[in-house]
Amino acid sequence: MPTYVSLVKFTQQGLTTMKDRGVQRADLVKQNARSLGGKLREAYYCLGEYDVVAIWEFPNNQAAMKAALLNASMGHIEIKTMPAVKRDEWKKVVRATLGKKK
Repeated sequence: MPTYVSLVKFTQQGLTTMKDRGVQRADLVKQNARSLGGKLREAYYCLGEYDVVAIWEFPNNQAAMKAALLNASMGHIEIKTMPAVKRDEWKKVVRATLGKKK
């Protein structure tokens, strides 16, 4: 299944309601992904520009986009999601495109 990376920032609303609803919303984010055939592989909570980096699997770009929209529409996050490929897959693309270096 294709892999996606989401870069997440909490909104002001998300921060002010974190104590009362933060864990509940995190569970709902996972449920939204599952309802679209996706799976949260890992989530890292961060310091710096982004508050969360999430690694997902979704059947296709459309499902990943739907999950991002569903989750952002709750108002507690801003999210950027992008497809990602593993290093071995990337190497195959490079070799197929640019030729194998000897």
